[in-house]
Amino acid sequence: MIYPKDVGTILVWGDIHPGARVVEIGAGPGATTIALLRAVGTAGAVATYEIRESFAKMARDNVARFHGPAPQWRLVAADAYAGIDERDVDRLVVDVPEPWRLVPHAASALRPGGVFVAFIPTVLQMQQLVGALRDGGFAAIEAMESLQRFWHVTARSVRPEHRMVAHSGFLVVARRLASATTSWRAADVTAHDARDDERDTPTRHE
Repeated sequence: MIYPKDVGTILVWGDIHPGARVVEIGAGPGATTIALLRAVGTAGAVATYEIRESFAKMARDNVARFHGPAPQWRLVAADAYAGIDERDVDRLVVDVPEPWRLVPHAASALRPGGVFVAFIPTVLQMQQLVGALRDGGFAAIEAMESLQRFWHVTARSVRPEHRMVAHSGFLVVARRLASATTSWRAADVTAHDARDDERDTPTRHE
């Protein structure tokens, strides 16, 4: 389960904005889906992949109950580990046990500069995911956790509450790189042609 403190971090660090096209992997109870739908608005779109029918039904019911009609939402009953159909999406939000298996599919689905955000509970998962992202065409990788502590405030006492929402999971954020090879080759060809044109142009002396 993703806590509200982590949902807020996902929305801000993932730059989930009005009009964004978002793919969500793992519906859970639908709380993150509702937050994504509110963030992208009616001009955006959210596609949620969920392989477990029980979770899909829970998410569908909760979205209908707590969000209302969502024509910009599509619930996909499929295994995202096997592939993601969408292309040129802006953001990809992941909550699955082995997110590193999604990295190649995420690189194909996201547009250049698109943001990948994953919620994972353990250090070893985080380490394996960050390694896969580094090797898989992503950069600006950040790994973090969010800790939330409430305070007790009265006229006679100001102190931290005895309990806090401490570690709930790690968030990993990364940006997909553009395909540098293609652009460099195009640039090299253009520069080479320009140099040839300069050599072929006769110089006029007056």
